[in-house]
Amino acid sequence: MLILRQFISRFRDSLLLVFYILLSSAMMLSSDSVIVEGLRSSSLLSIGFIQGTLSEIDSYFALRKTNRELFLENTKLAYQNFQMQDALLENLRLHKLLQFTDHSEYHFVPAKIIGFSPLDFITGYLLKFNQADSVKKNTAVITPDGLVGKIIKVSSRYAICQNILDANSRVSVRVQRSRELGILTWDGSKGLLLENISNTIDIQKGDVLFTSGMSRTYPPNIKAGIVIAVHKNEDALFQTIYVKPVVNFNKLEELVIIQPGKKNEI
Repeated sequence: MLILRQFISRFRDSLLLVFYILLSSAMMLSSDSVIVEGLRSSSLLSIGFIQGTLSEIDSYFALRKTNRELFLENTKLAYQNFQMQDALLENLRLHKLLQFTDHSEYHFVPAKIIGFSPLDFITGYLLKFNQADSVKKNTAVITPDGLVGKIIKVSSRYAICQNILDANSRVSVRVQRSRELGILTWDGSKGLLLENISNTIDIQKGDVLFTSGMSRTYPPNIKAGIVIAVHKNEDALFQTIYVKPVVNFNKLEELVIIQPGKKNEI
């Protein structure tokens, strides 16, 4: 069908010329008015049919081409719309981060997660930030919800963040209600443990844990977790305290790296 259409489209004028010549010859060879009139009627019908068919063929393929172009354009517009929606959500998240850091004495560096930690022995993320050489090793990483982890390696605009669910993570925390100090560690699954709390200390479900400020890595008063279960064993010196992280590690995209020093504009 495509070959026939291309042939007709290419030799359309030539085919019509040949048809008209043959028709004229037939009319000149005949003197019978009835035959001539019949030929004239037939020629009119034939010419109209041929012209109409050719016109419909051209219109059909032109319409198909137009539909393809419209489909492509619609797809492009839909893709651009997806990108704009994602950019809007990202801007809203960043705005929330900027509001969170607006009144702090520390220097805050926005960063974006671009992958998981390339180091097999580190549970965490590969981060990218715009301010080259503005991030130092062993500095805290947070979101508006709370503590994520710390920076363990930096190279220009990239860094590796170890999150608090890493097996080697240790965070000094304080129980908000009782002001008791403890160490926050990974529980081997998807949660945390509050360690070094003796059986004589009153710890309750729902107690909120904040960084204690007892280390150079983590500034004080960063929300880190919430106690979800407490088990006391009379044969043990310390309680077993299960803690839920305040950060949803499955939804992280943008983070903030806390740098010591005076407040700077982001």
